Amino acid sequence: MLLRIDGRELRMFSTLTTFGTPMDVALDEVVIEAYYPADEESAAFFTA
Repeated sequence: MLLRIDGRELRMFSTLTTFGTPMDVALDEVVIEAYYPADEESAAFFTA
């Protein structure tokens, strides 16, 4: 993903995590999407 914030281009990648088993109905649709910086400039922006 490419974000443009305050004239900067920040690059991110995402991961999807799912929980449970096919027979676990309560957790069947729980998905967590997390974004991480893809380069040093993006990481520095988010840790500043």
